[in-house]
This record gives sequence, structure tokens and C-alpha cells, in this order.
Amino acid sequence: MENQKQQSEKEQKFVSVVAYVHNSREELIRFLDVVMGRCETLFAQCELILVDDASTDDSVDLVRSYYQTREEHYIVSLIRMGAYHGLESAMNAGRDMAIGDYVYEFDDLYVDYDPEIIERTYRQSLAGCDIVSAASDARMSLTSRLFYSLYNRASGTRHPLGQETFRLLSRRAINRVKSMGSFIPYRKAVYRNCGLAAETLVYANTAGPGARTLHSHKHERGDLAVDSFIYFTNVMERTALIISGVFLAIALIVVGYVIASYFMDQARVSGWVSLMGFLSLGFMGLFGLLTIVLKYLSVIVGLVFRHQRYLIENVEKL
Repeated sequence: MENQKQQSEKEQKFVSVVAYVHNSREELIRFLDVVMGRCETLFAQCELILVDDASTDDSVDLVRSYYQTREEHYIVSLIRMGAYHGLESAMNAGRDMAIGDYVYEFDDLYVDYDPEIIERTYRQSLAGCDIVSAASDARMSLTSRLFYSLYNRASGTRHPLGQETFRLLSRRAINRVKSMGSFIPYRKAVYRNCGLAAETLVYANTAGPGARTLHSHKHERGDLAVDSFIYFTNVMERTALIISGVFLAIALIVVGYVIASYFMDQARVSGWVSLMGFLSLGFMGLFGLLTIVLKYLSVIVGLVFRHQRYLIENVEKL
């Protein structure tokens, strides 16, 4: 009777927790204790989906041993990616498998928050927000601040993008995003541009100034930043137009100089320096434009022809 009463007092919505795992053994146990402990207390029905993105440490073995010694009241699924895919593709795979009415996405297992923020995001979602993010009040790095500032200014989005620790999505938000296209290159940006209500809750960082960042490598985040500008802003298009305008102006100036020299300079020289300088600048501009065009073509080819976005090796129920 006591157990039934406790179950009836819990939230009756089915909630999925999708978490990214890549060489995360140091953070794994604390994450399971804190996050899943809070979810199990708060929700009558929930599931955990761990997406192992080709970890090379013993993270997977640690997960298995953790649940062999415990009797949890939620479903646990372990997705093993066939190769290293990176954060975005791996989390897309986990979200696609989630069946909950609400889905938590944890891009990192590092816990620098009080578990109370998990319930706060859920309550905010019930109040009418389909996308609720939790963000630390810790200071962002200079590169992150620069990226978000440029992106928000260029995209003109109603919901500015910022650094997030985790987020909660309603089933309506997930269905809306899937209806926009099968390929989700940058989840945060797509969620913020899907037209549904979004909110960010800021929490006090409990880990101090040395807080960890995402596991994704610097080159991966750099590529993602460039792709985001292409997908969601017109920055590259404007850049191409500016480059074209600059070299058109240079060409006009050189033409004017040649005409003036022809009529006014009695001791004309071959103009070797001017000609070579103009050709060099012209080729630099040409290759700059070609770089942007090729990047656009690679994105278009990826969107049109890459139907398989991720490869799963197996799914294990624990």
C-alpha cells in the first residue's frame, strides 16, 4: 500500500533520459546516482538511453556492473554506435529511439548542478514551454561568447542561442522538428527555430570556476560552428557578396588607372607590377569565393544524398 501511494504521488508522464557517453567513466556513476535518482523519485515511469559513441575506456562495462548490483524501476537501454559519430549524430540516434512524452537530452555527464533543476525544467515545460534548457551561470569561454554573439546577431532568431547543460523537449517539439526534415545538423539551433515556445533556466554552478565542458573535440565544435552559420544564417552569402564587391572595386580602379595612364603618362612603362598585383589579388578573391561555393555544395550534397545519418552497432537492454 505504501509503495502504491508513493507511485500515485509521482508525475504520471513517461519521461525519457538520453545521455551521451564517450570515455565518460569518471562522470558516469555520479550522473546515474544524481540524475536518474532524481528522475526515479519524480516520475512514475521513465527510461534511460545511454548512447555510447565508440568509447575506448571501460564506460560500457561500468554501466553493466552498475545495474547488475541494483534493482532500478526504470528501463535502461545502451546504444552502441558502429563508429565514432560525434555528439550531434549520436544524440540524434538516442532521441529517435526515445518513446517518452518528454525527453531530457544530456550532452555531457558532468554534474555541476543541484538535481532540483531537473524538476524545475519539467515544471516549466508543463507551464507551456515545449523546449526548456538549463544553463550554468559560470562564465563562458571567449570563443563561445563570440560564436553565440555573432550567431544570434546574424540569425535574427526570436530565441537567442546560448550555452546549455541539458534540455527537456516535449513530444510535440520532437514531432515538429522531425517534420522540418530528417537531418538535424545542430540540435540547439533547430530547436530554437522550430517556432515553439522555448525557455532557458539559469542555475548556480556547484562545481566552481573549473567546470568541465563538452567532450566534443575542438575541431568538431569548429566545424559545427561553420555549418551552423551556413544552415541558419546568411553570413556566408554576405561574405561572398562583400568579397565580390571589393574585387569589383579593385578592378574598376585598375581600369581607371590604365585609362588615365594611356592618355596622360607620356613615358608609359609595361605596367608589370600593377598587372601582377591585380592578377594576384584577383586569384585570391576567386579562390576565396570557390571555397565558400564548395562548402555550400558539400552541405547540399550531405542534405540530399546522405540518407543514413548514423550507424548503430547494437542496442542492449540492461
